[in-house]
Amino acid sequence: MFQDTGATILGTSPKNTDIAERFKKAEVFEHNEDELYPPLDHHARFAPPLEEAQLKALGMLPDEIQAFRKQRDMYINKDKILKDQIKIPNKSSLVDYNQLHVLSPIDPANAVRLLNKLVVVKLNGGLGTRMGCKGAKSSIEVAPGITFLDMAVAHIEQINQDYNVDVPLVLMNSFKTDQQTNKIIEKYKSHRVTVKTFVQSKFPKMYKDTLNVVPKASSSSEKDWYPPGSGDLFRSLQRSGLLDEFLAQGKEYIFISNVENLGSIIDVQVLNHMQMGKIEFGLEVTHRISTDVTGGILMSYQDRLHLLELSQVKHEKLKNFKDFKFWNTNNIWVNLKSVSELIKNDKLVLDWIVSYQNENHNTLVQLETPAGMGIQNFANSIAILVPRDRYRPIKSTSQLLISQSNLFQFDHGQMVMNPKRESGDVPLVKLGEEFASVAEYEKRFKSIPDLLELDHLTVSGDVHFGTNTTLKGTVIIVANHGERVDIPDGVTLENKILSGTLRILDH
Repeated sequence: MFQDTGATILGTSPKNTDIAERFKKAEVFEHNEDELYPPLDHHARFAPPLEEAQLKALGMLPDEIQAFRKQRDMYINKDKILKDQIKIPNKSSLVDYNQLHVLSPIDPANAVRLLNKLVVVKLNGGLGTRMGCKGAKSSIEVAPGITFLDMAVAHIEQINQDYNVDVPLVLMNSFKTDQQTNKIIEKYKSHRVTVKTFVQSKFPKMYKDTLNVVPKASSSSEKDWYPPGSGDLFRSLQRSGLLDEFLAQGKEYIFISNVENLGSIIDVQVLNHMQMGKIEFGLEVTHRISTDVTGGILMSYQDRLHLLELSQVKHEKLKNFKDFKFWNTNNIWVNLKSVSELIKNDKLVLDWIVSYQNENHNTLVQLETPAGMGIQNFANSIAILVPRDRYRPIKSTSQLLISQSNLFQFDHGQMVMNPKRESGDVPLVKLGEEFASVAEYEKRFKSIPDLLELDHLTVSGDVHFGTNTTLKGTVIIVANHGERVDIPDGVTLENKILSGTLRILDH
């Protein structure tokens, strides 16, 4: 599966003959107990190619057809993984964010020139389904009256004002978020930021056992289709015309990040390092913590940096990667000219990840490409080890509680730790399934508690918080099945464990 500019690991082309010979006896993840990825169904292994006319009849565009067929072929003919070539990267192979001012010192007068070469791209294709929302995740409020999208616009607007530049904000929408997002961005017309949008590709789901496509006609239900991951950004940006438009304007770099990552702000020092080093691709990684379970890890494969998405790995194999501690933030810096050249030469071949869904007694397959996997595809790539404050994703109501609390302050689109928080780190918060949806979460908090001195919060069961509550140290609240716990207004809980039933009756 791992590839370098499209060349298969165990291929027999002349330039790979010596590699094939060298690894003939190497330990390989075969189709047995050592296999790293979920195996193909027997019939899927022999699935015939899909006809271009069939996909065109479904309404797919030529570049979508080419990319989809290529991904499907890679999935069927996946490369074997050389187990002994997977290594934990040496920290010395990463660029230390805290040393950038030494490695590539920036002249403040040069900041304006650099920023005028930058485009900010936010990945805005996701719905807030994990938090029980039906619309675009970017429309969720992370503070009273402030959405993810408001934060992005406010930050870039402040940069444009401070430096007297024109850094545009580009949103990559999916077919699920495009209509809603284009209505929302109308309110930013008077702001000092140019907001542009484009829609990423739409791929058909496949049946797992045959790899035949699910939709039968172009009018088929949207549930039969999916957006094929953040790696689709490069090709969709080119198809939209924006890639050539930005190059014509003299733009040279794009800074890509998830719209829900409140730590992904513009950093001129990183941009300067990219230009001074003539770097084509820069991936920000951070130190992995215990709550980092869904995402990607950085590894060394055949002495090159690679990104491995943990969702690619069979559950029983995840333990093999517990010591891989460099975590993908999905903050990515990319040279636009390099993207354009790779696309024109059909050499932008990103690895895929596979996910399965059960619908109507059928198991369906989705193949997606993460943008961060470009680190193994671009010639001059680096990984930058950044602090955790550049990785503040809001993927659950537990993280939403932290962002909405007094732990953070919001300043012109930046999420800043409250200086009164003495420890300087973020507490561990685990809200139970009763809090999983934003609607239920909001019902259960009359107001957001004071968390300034909180270290650990676990809440399980039917628990409701009153107004002006304060949580300190370690607090564990458990409502037994069929029972309810009400935390009264104005209560301070410090190093407390509460369980059972606690009701404050209305009088």
